[in-house]
Amino acid sequence: MKPLRISPMEPAACTNNQSNGNYGEDIIGWFEDVTEKAGLVQTQTLRKILEQNCSVEYLRQWLGDIKIQEVDGFVLESLYTSLVPLASHADLEPYIHKIANGDTGPILTQQPMTTLSLSSGTTDGRQKYVPLHAIAHRPLFKYLGWLQLTDQVYPTREGGRILEFIYSSRQFKTKGGLTAGTATTHYYASQEFKIKQEKTKSFTCSPEEVIASGDSKQSTYCHLLLGLFFSAQVEFITSTFAYSIVQAFITFEELWKELCNDIRDGTLSKRINLPKVRKAVLDIISPNPTLASKSKLVARAWKIWIGLV
Repeated sequence: MKPLRISPMEPAACTNNQSNGNYGEDIIGWFEDVTEKAGLVQTQTLRKILEQNCSVEYLRQWLGDIKIQEVDGFVLESLYTSLVPLASHADLEPYIHKIANGDTGPILTQQPMTTLSLSSGTTDGRQKYVPLHAIAHRPLFKYLGWLQLTDQVYPTREGGRILEFIYSSRQFKTKGGLTAGTATTHYYASQEFKIKQEKTKSFTCSPEEVIASGDSKQSTYCHLLLGLFFSAQVEFITSTFAYSIVQAFITFEELWKELCNDIRDGTLSKRINLPKVRKAVLDIISPNPTLASKSKLVARAWKIWIGLV
């Protein structure tokens, strides 16, 4: 494997489309390089962030007129930690509100914020805005890296399917015109999600209408139905959150007969009442009595459901 020049942020194959054609080799090579020299990479990353953003409103109050480019790398870390205090979301919230209300100046970063992600709200019972700019909102290389590494242990067929229990909600606009929504909503609505499937040659079972239905119960039923329909092609099962898989199989235990009937007849349960979702799913499935019979036999055999997957 050719050694790659260390890039502290992400591999070249994912930033400028320059690659030897083997994305897996490029990404794994980058991962090995940065993990072998983690201390150096951390220093490089800090320098890159400060060189780009030392003059923004938030950092300027702590760093003043210090010329970051002239500070030695070994001194930079101690200088930063001595001058810039640890911050919580509450410390940054006034700046984030300015961004949400339409202030396009260099407040937290030199690059303008393009979207606002909503946190889960588990810390103090309310969702919080997390601002993202174009580069920060580019998770493709992380997913590709994870996939390439796991593929070494669990090889998958090119062109296979992924049964993904994934869900997104509606995006909305803030007072200042920024698009806001959960991080997963931004991702599943992005070109990155489509590009990920094309580059990995692994395609999710469910269309966008199912993922973005806004009704988790209807989405889960459709995920299960399409997972069964494409079962011969499914390479692995995944979800953003582990509990989503648990919930999905609880649903399967309750509704497997209905799912098998839909597979047999090429129909869709009346419990799915969202027109766009119904059309998207019915455009994909077709009657398959053989698969339905096989699925019923398997389901009846697993009365305790342990080991079903």
